[in-house]
Amino acid sequence: MKTKHGAAAIALAGALFLGLAGPTFAENSDEGREETGLEGTKLTLSQAISIAEHQTGGKAYDAGVDVDNGKTRVIVETNGPNGVQTVIIDAQSGQIVESHAGGVPD
Repeated sequence: MKTKHGAAAIALAGALFLGLAGPTFAENSDEGREETGLEGTKLTLSQAISIAEHQTGGKAYDAGVDVDNGKTRVIVETNGPNGVQTVIIDAQSGQIVESHAGGVPD
């Protein structure tokens, strides 16, 4: 009987830990930081990816948020019929500000 209570206590402790720490882990992930970088803008990361995929006819394999001269932009890399394409989208207007063949250097 003691084993059942011990296992239940461990399971409860684990659930509480994940419940309290889970949001912290999510905020520290790349996706959490990218969504935070888009706060106060009109564009979501999903919308930017859709715009880039429509523009290039490819499928997005990488996306990130960057601030250039005080302007928040989303950089999306796609791979499709024309090879690797990079699309840079203004996060306020949703307009494509640059598009070119090849990826962005790391």
